[in-house]
Amino acid sequence: MKVTEQGADPLLPRCLMVLDEPFYEQNGRLYSPWIWWRFGDVVAQYTEKYTAFVPLARGRRVEYAQPVEAERMDFVQRFFYRNTEEYYRRLPANRGALIHSARKLLADYDVVILRMPSPIGYLLAQVAWQLGKPTILFVAGNVITQTRYANARGLWAWFARRIARHLRANELRVAARSALVAVWGEELLPAFSKMAEQTVVAAAPNMRANDIQYRDDTCTGEVIRIVRIAKVTPSKAIEHIIQAVARLRRSGRNVHLDHAGFADDPSYQARLNALVSELKLEPYVRFHGSIQFGPALFDLYRSADIHVVSSLGEGLPRCIVEGRAFGLPTVATRVGGIPAVVHHEEDGLLIEPGSTQEIVRAVERLVEEGEFRRRIIRAGYRSVETHTADFQARRLATLMARALCGQSVAQWATDPSLMPDMGQNARGPG
Repeated sequence: MKVTEQGADPLLPRCLMVLDEPFYEQNGRLYSPWIWWRFGDVVAQYTEKYTAFVPLARGRRVEYAQPVEAERMDFVQRFFYRNTEEYYRRLPANRGALIHSARKLLADYDVVILRMPSPIGYLLAQVAWQLGKPTILFVAGNVITQTRYANARGLWAWFARRIARHLRANELRVAARSALVAVWGEELLPAFSKMAEQTVVAAAPNMRANDIQYRDDTCTGEVIRIVRIAKVTPSKAIEHIIQAVARLRRSGRNVHLDHAGFADDPSYQARLNALVSELKLEPYVRFHGSIQFGPALFDLYRSADIHVVSSLGEGLPRCIVEGRAFGLPTVATRVGGIPAVVHHEEDGLLIEPGSTQEIVRAVERLVEEGEFRRRIIRAGYRSVETHTADFQARRLATLMARALCGQSVAQWATDPSLMPDMGQNARGPG
């Protein structure tokens, strides 16, 4: 295996990426409700070959799935499941065929990249190690805090939290034997750096450099529009924004909320709908459902004045970069990897999770303090420049190249805005 350079950029060998997001094929075209593959497609330009090993259902798609328009990466099918529960139900009948196909597939690749949390990650890592393949681990979120059952009660919630702890233990096992561990947020750095010296904070945005659209100010019209982009699941704490809208309107502010994201938890969506009705906010709160990444979503960002991220747990949410790319001042909870990219009163406002009142105060401050708001917008644009998919893909590829060559990545471990160099030994072990 060799790691070389193409000009000033790294050129990684053949990489197999293990993704857990469900994919669908219909009439020869791929669809997925998730869009992490967009960042992977940018990373692929730094590899000899880049293939995603995904749960794929042929002959059908779901309503909220979006077309997959990858230009550089390929996709290979494994048995289909939509979530962790379905994976464990289907695993006994599919385990033998999965391991057989994985062995055959992995033989044609030099590096295996595992994106976790994932129930299948540790199993496929074991196959990679048996074949002598190095692994790289991406930890894209906190499985402990982001489970929809994190604060729920009952036997099933208790069991789900046990599964989450089991998945975390498997992540740490993979980390201990991986050439590089990239975590989506400083919150995860202490736990994983204990297991793997080569651990860095990383990000996987969707925005490209040419997607950025500049404006000088927001909050200048009669209506103040808050936007929230997230799947509908309890960990996103959307109810606190709805309650904040109600309080702001009672105080005389003409505030509206636009939400975009598919209903990952229909029962939670029903509770949110009931809350909107109870507070008599139907004309002022709109759920747009899933909106495909691209012009329609960009229009929603452009029409907004303030971006609120209300999550109880996160990795490094891509929507922060997206909002800033359209000039939106950011209000975000102090959880997960968010404090690594939102610096309080410098390029955004940080609030405590689960606090409706703090959302109200942050929105009021941004509306009332025009110069402060414009300073936040300008700082947000400066941040976007080092958090585009283009910048972060090259950064991550260079970190992977250094790690595979046995070079330290410690200098760039905690700041995702720093671009590493290839070092003196660009060629890895032969």
